[in-house]
Amino acid sequence: MGTSDVRGAGEGGRPPGRVTDYLASTRNLVGAGAGLVGVALAFTGVLGPFWPLAVVALYVAGALAAPPERVRLAAEAVGRTPRELRRDLEGLAQKVGRSRARLPRDAAEAFERLQSRLADLLELESDVEADPETAYELERVVCTDLPEAVEAYLNLPWWFDAGRRAGGGSGAAEELRAQLALLEASVDTAAERLLEARTRRQRDHTTYLRERERSISSDEPGGSGGDPPP
Repeated sequence: MGTSDVRGAGEGGRPPGRVTDYLASTRNLVGAGAGLVGVALAFTGVLGPFWPLAVVALYVAGALAAPPERVRLAAEAVGRTPRELRRDLEGLAQKVGRSRARLPRDAAEAFERLQSRLADLLELESDVEADPETAYELERVVCTDLPEAVEAYLNLPWWFDAGRRAGGGSGAAEELRAQLALLEASVDTAAERLLEARTRRQRDHTTYLRERERSISSDEPGGSGGDPPP
């Protein structure tokens, strides 16, 4: 198994804007609790002169042992407009981006491809609104299917996933890859339907312009349908 599939991996360097979030996180609270136990033991003399190192070690052990924060990604899907769906998609991308290091690399890339395709389709507001079937499909992917797929992966305890794989079952990463592949196929089908309708309207407009030009030409003096000159 590649390192990208390891569940519960750290997220790397934390930008300054996330320091407050970490201070209130479960990891920090559990680590702080373990560190306080170390301080209490230090006062009893159990840890000896190396108690500062022991306190730090207990904090780190507590933080690593704590379960990751539960991720909430799914949103209400109730007749959202394409513009609202674009905002929902941007918010989803930001939330997933904060946990990107916990996703398998190929799954993160598949999510980004889906996000890009969905964003492109939602830019075609009038086309989406004119096609209720496609509008419903895009709304379901943005608000329900895609966020639930990623949310389920991020919230599954690593030890449960490891036990399932050890027992010969499919791992959470494999399930996530399969779900994202199915969603990509669904979005591709919606895109084909939407863009085919736009292409058909374009062809119809070309036909209309040709017919109009032919009608104008036939009405002009000397044209095929006009009266002969005097």
